[in-house]
Amino acid sequence: MKNLIILGIDPGSKTTAFGIVDCLNKTFHYDFIRLQNIKNFDDKIHAVFAKTQEVIENYDISEVAIEDVFYSVNIKSSLKLSEVKGSILAAVKNAHINIVHYSTREIKQAISGYGAASKTQLKFIVEKIFNTKLDKLPLDVSDAISIALAHCSYKHTTSRIN
Repeated sequence: MKNLIILGIDPGSKTTAFGIVDCLNKTFHYDFIRLQNIKNFDDKIHAVFAKTQEVIENYDISEVAIEDVFYSVNIKSSLKLSEVKGSILAAVKNAHINIVHYSTREIKQAISGYGAASKTQLKFIVEKIFNTKLDKLPLDVSDAISIALAHCSYKHTTSRIN
């Protein structure tokens, strides 16, 4: 049976994180790109697109799971985040990989059993699952790994039902 390798992506206009999880072997990798030092927003969008392509090329990705954009009171921030997500979707579709979208609540529910879990709680759970520490990494990394794990969980549940 072919390994099911899920790329979980946490899109952000300051940091975009990638969590790569092998659902069968229970291993993970991660990557992220910090965008604070890139001043021009168009350059940020291109950097996220290029980083997404790089991650896809470096791993044998089966499917991509991405967090839905959270719409806040600040419309400008929501629009920027939507543009970041759009660049990610373009890179993934260029690679002809299936994309699944999850709400924040769905991800938290799948990982912690509680749809309103904090980022710190998700990080703790990811560390326990993989018996590792992610202390020196941005919380976006554990979020991206959580997104991939949530998709692994949904895939496992669906395969058992079928």
